[in-house]
Amino acid sequence: MSDPQHDVKQWLAAKLEPRGVKAAFGKAIGMTPDKVTRSIELESPDPKKRRALKLEEIEASARYFNELPPGFDGMTQWLDAPLSSSARSRPAPNASFPPVYQKFPTDSYIPVLGQTAGGPNGRFVLNGAEVGRVFTPPALEGVEGAYAVRVFGTSMHPRFKPGETVWINPHLPVRQGDDCVVQMKTDEVDGRESYIKEFVSRSAGALRLWQHNPDEGEDNEINLDNSKVLAIHKVVFQAML
Repeated sequence: MSDPQHDVKQWLAAKLEPRGVKAAFGKAIGMTPDKVTRSIELESPDPKKRRALKLEEIEASARYFNELPPGFDGMTQWLDAPLSSSARSRPAPNASFPPVYQKFPTDSYIPVLGQTAGGPNGRFVLNGAEVGRVFTPPALEGVEGAYAVRVFGTSMHPRFKPGETVWINPHLPVRQGDDCVVQMKTDEVDGRESYIKEFVSRSAGALRLWQHNPDEGEDNEINLDNSKVLAIHKVVFQAML
């Protein structure tokens, strides 16, 4: 199955071809050499040797090369502040010193909804029953209907690890590259099934999702019948509790 980011990856690969550019690019936007290589790989049949580019990585690439990649012609604001030469010469810091501690509200909580694991492509059944409570991250303070679920399986590894908790805002719009919980109806009476995946696109006929580590015989890209989609909710926070 073709890579939905084929044109973007092909553009980036061409930009990184000159000697020394790939290493400088990786340092500038905080990507390891292996991560850069997997981000532009299009031919390998091994899914572990390929990865999907995050939207923020595509934006950083546009800023670094001061050029919009294919399919992002409308994102002219990305070029308003291209990466400076000093930023290109060193990796972006990923920690503060001294550490800045995030304080979470103690008088509110988010319900963890119960689910039954099982099925291809990391499918699970979200039964809606509250099986626990977790803290409310700042992004979800005052958000009605916010909820959390546990991650089952390895279909989204390394993005999400089995046992992690993800927090969901059911009101935010979902864009390409966002992680999301998709709720679907099935052919069974009152049947429901859900997925935790990366959103690719949605049309009148199909919902396209991406999984980073599919099981043998499964594809990275999943195409679902859009007429059976009940909801697409954005993942806004994650933690291993």
